[in-house]
Amino acid sequence: MSLFDTGKWALKPASTKLLVNSLVGIKAKPGWLIVVAGHTDSTGDDPSNQVLSLKRAESVRDWMRDTGDVPESCFAVQGYGESRPVATNDTAEGRALNRRVEISLVPQANACQAPGKTHASSQDDGADNNVTE
Repeated sequence: MSLFDTGKWALKPASTKLLVNSLVGIKAKPGWLIVVAGHTDSTGDDPSNQVLSLKRAESVRDWMRDTGDVPESCFAVQGYGESRPVATNDTAEGRALNRRVEISLVPQANACQAPGKTHASSQDDGADNNVTE
């Protein structure tokens, strides 16, 4: 399932099924910093891929913020372009795996709290969710 069309950062309508599962995990850990990292394959030039990866991460953040009612201050957004492939870019399958967004929850004191609320600390070291397009 592809979250994005090639060269685009707007989420496809069907991509929300994948994101809902991540959102459930995020809502289960209030107060944690949500790091959204976008990646691309090697198609295109480096500067364009850098921008595209950041815009894809922002699209996922915006969807989670709006759909899950998660404050924007709870997110850190990163774009890595094509610099961190998880597969070869020599095949269509590898390129598809490299076009992804990774969502990580980082335990960080007071990273994301509503005013007047406190959360107990957790012993969990963090959680990662890879959402591959």
